[in-house]
Amino acid sequence: MKYSLLLSVVLFFNQQTVKAQQDSSSCKVSVMLLQGQYKGECKNGLADGKGEAIGANRYEGQFKMGMPNGKGTYHYSDSSYYTGNMQEGIREGKGEMHYLFAGKPDSVIKGYWSADVYRGKNYKTYDFNVADRFDRVDIEPSSATGNTITIETSSTTGSPNGVTRNDAASDYVLTMIDLISMHPSTFIRKESVFNSNTKASVTYFISRFPCTLQGTLSNGIVFKLELYKAANWKAKFFINK
Repeated sequence: MKYSLLLSVVLFFNQQTVKAQQDSSSCKVSVMLLQGQYKGECKNGLADGKGEAIGANRYEGQFKMGMPNGKGTYHYSDSSYYTGNMQEGIREGKGEMHYLFAGKPDSVIKGYWSADVYRGKNYKTYDFNVADRFDRVDIEPSSATGNTITIETSSTTGSPNGVTRNDAASDYVLTMIDLISMHPSTFIRKESVFNSNTKASVTYFISRFPCTLQGTLSNGIVFKLELYKAANWKAKFFINK
């Protein structure tokens, strides 16, 4: 009786193991250089959770919706490897890049990456060229992925809807006049607009990242904003008029 029960338990776990392997073998990995073999957790037919993918390159770590996302180690075909944070299949956040040389110690670069590019010892996710033209600038990405930017402009004084007053031509709400993409493969679309006496905001959809945007404000300032990572961005520009 005890032997039969033990045999049933062993058979059950063997069946579960085989089923998990079958499920993971049918899971899709969305990064071309990792396509070939996959073993690990799945969700809706995509690699999701902890797993390992082997193709021209190899990755072991966290996946989300078929792509490396979270902590993991990415091995390149030239034997170099990266260990650290990933987002949507590329290096994003804190990590280490290891370059291997025969008979010599590894060459290691430590720091922060954004949009798969090494940014240095500090986490830099954007570049803005005219911050000194404002009294305060706050530009922040969401922690999760996204595809929008909301630009908010404000001042201590202003008039409704950006219409100048007769008694003070310079007293108006700072607003966005235009925003364009500087790359032909990236398009943007205006999603929503809000205006009040002292504040205005506009939200745009962005088709791809990284991207470079050029904006024109109602006070004549023309700015360039380069966004590295995919996120829902918030940019706040304040002038103390």
